[in-house]
Amino acid sequence: MNSAFYMQLEAKLLERSTLTVLIVAISVRLLNLLAIDDLATYSFLEDSPIYWNGAKAWIDSGYFSRLAEDGFLPETERVPLYHLFLIPFRWTFVDALAPVLIAQSLVDCATCVLIAKMAGLLCARLGLISGLLAALWPNLIIHCQLIFGETLFVFLFTAFIYSIIKFLRTGYSPQMVYAGLVCGLAIMTRPIALFVPFLAALAAPIVMWRLRGRWLPGFGAAAALGIATLLVLSPLLWRNATQFGTLQLTSQSGSHFLHWVVGYAVALEQERPFEQVAYEIQNRLIDKLKRRGERVPNDLKLDPFASSRLQMAHVFEELEHVSISTLARAWGAGAVLNLAAPAIVTDPRIRSLNNSSMINTTGSSLADRVFAFLNGNDPRFVVWTLAGIILSGVSSIMQFAGMIVLLRKCFWPTVFGCLVIAYFLLINGPVGAPKYRLPFEPIMIIFQAASLSLVIAWFGKLINRRRSDTALSEKTRP
Repeated sequence: MNSAFYMQLEAKLLERSTLTVLIVAISVRLLNLLAIDDLATYSFLEDSPIYWNGAKAWIDSGYFSRLAEDGFLPETERVPLYHLFLIPFRWTFVDALAPVLIAQSLVDCATCVLIAKMAGLLCARLGLISGLLAALWPNLIIHCQLIFGETLFVFLFTAFIYSIIKFLRTGYSPQMVYAGLVCGLAIMTRPIALFVPFLAALAAPIVMWRLRGRWLPGFGAAAALGIATLLVLSPLLWRNATQFGTLQLTSQSGSHFLHWVVGYAVALEQERPFEQVAYEIQNRLIDKLKRRGERVPNDLKLDPFASSRLQMAHVFEELEHVSISTLARAWGAGAVLNLAAPAIVTDPRIRSLNNSSMINTTGSSLADRVFAFLNGNDPRFVVWTLAGIILSGVSSIMQFAGMIVLLRKCFWPTVFGCLVIAYFLLINGPVGAPKYRLPFEPIMIIFQAASLSLVIAWFGKLINRRRSDTALSEKTRP
């Protein structure tokens, strides 16, 4: 086969890049779905029952609720959009999982197409490579077939990033309305993105000044983004304001900070298992409240937001005994895990081989904890994990190289992508896993595609040079 054939093939793929990405993405996800023996065992992990049963509770009660011993209670620990996504399937198919997983796989395929289009704004070849990488990306494939809201969130947040990049390239202010609407929907799926639109609104005037030399259009773009986002959030904010007297979206912040932030930091400082430390911290809070004659968190008679406030107050008391250096190490370890933890170990088929717990391991450094986690574990799980770590390391190097390349070619969109990554690394804190990398995975895919595109181009030039040298030698041969 000559180089003309490859050039024609590439031209055809670029011409039909959306269709190519869509076919590959659907095929891979369908094959993975067919390879799952037991959907219930595979798809239900950790918080999955909260969403699955919550959708059923909404159908039965008629409002956003959860089932308790004495009846239905308003659901305050989660935001509602993924429940709404599940309701048609729970209504129509009751307990059948396959229709939901097929629908989520299609949503994930749409995310792959969005990633291709987003990268395609920079370069057609980069768009095709990014889309194909996304179609084969393990972290996306695994999570789209779990009962989690991550797939829906990633699709919506990718649409937000796509809208922002279009705004950065064109300065077209109405694009910020679309960005605000999809960002609001993303927040209603996972509130972790709550501060993103506000930070983007603050940056909009600076961007417009850089693009057009004027501040005023930037303030208009910021207002459009903020109003559109608040419009989507308003139903939940209204419910919480009228029923609970707060403008918080969820009542989960107290529990999250008390257990996952303080608990992890203390466990790291004392080199003790996380679950043991978190249990002790919770007991200290309960004992303190009992001495005061106050209700304890998780008391059904206590306002859930009041419970969250009690936990947050105790967070600051516990943090007085934690050094700044420990918090920095905890955040650093979380960032490394979020950036480099191999996605393959989150596949339930691989996780079933695991007989240890990463978060409960002890050690003064991340390397010590990883070694303790792998030491004595199932050899099959160790092999999968080590292979994943190696591939993840190579991928991280390529992503960093791709980021440098894109900074030179399209500075502001790349800076925006880096800021998105930094935002999620900061807000996730000590909590690290491939699941928490998903919001910025599309950006990492594009970074890796940029370096892969250079590698492909280099190989293409090398092959052409060798062919030219061979042809020249044949001509000069006597």
